[in-house]
Amino acid sequence: MSLAASLTIFLFAGLVGGVLLGLIGVGMALISVPLLTIFLPRFGIGPDAAPLTALATSMAIVSVGSMSSIVSHHRLGNVDWTLVRTTVPASLVGVGLGSLAASHLSGMALKSIFSTFLAVIAIRMLLPAKSAVASGAAETGPWLYRAAGGLIGMAGSLIGAGGGIFMVPFLSSRGHKMAKAVATSTTIGLPVSIVGALIYASEPTPIRTGAMLGFVFLPAFFGLSLGSVIAAPLGAKIASRVPTRALKSGFAVILMVLAIRTLLG
Repeated sequence: MSLAASLTIFLFAGLVGGVLLGLIGVGMALISVPLLTIFLPRFGIGPDAAPLTALATSMAIVSVGSMSSIVSHHRLGNVDWTLVRTTVPASLVGVGLGSLAASHLSGMALKSIFSTFLAVIAIRMLLPAKSAVASGAAETGPWLYRAAGGLIGMAGSLIGAGGGIFMVPFLSSRGHKMAKAVATSTTIGLPVSIVGALIYASEPTPIRTGAMLGFVFLPAFFGLSLGSVIAAPLGAKIASRVPTRALKSGFAVILMVLAIRTLLG
């Protein structure tokens, strides 16, 4: 596959992922990890190394795409900055530990982890919300947010994301409105994905191509990042107008489809 063709594919995927990022807070990881796991062997990256390379590249891409989405959500007043300051330090510790652990797991193990987490979250998002949690945002103490942030940061590093795939359902379950959960989760995930990407980029890699920075595959990084920056503001605007239940259902369907595709790919 030519460089021009690959960049075109990555750019288009970035546009789709950018809309999803602004809409549900986790779009780029959902698009980039399965896409890269499938396509990286065509660029000379073996199937054993492809899953970790996909995770590393995804975290770098999410870092760029999140910036555009956060600016849009902040202007709309959707970011809970107090919650961001409470959660981020623990999330950074979690992503550091998770990134180091991921480098010692097999490619099949990483794919299985990614697919299983997607399926579990999809099922939970489809279940009816419990009315008893409506006041959960006021009743949840800061240490629960920190504990969740640490675990979510670790899990996010194993799926190539800033943790939004887990943080959005968690915040939603504590009574936060979906648009605010997405915006706050994306903001928490930015420093998490940056730290994770830097760790992956600094690790020595057995891959011998000129397009790598550690485990980050640069053509995919540039193409997907550009698309996500262009499209993320559109997703953020849509998120403020779509009913919460519709967002949750769409979120769950996307997760389930990609869980199956990644495991079988």
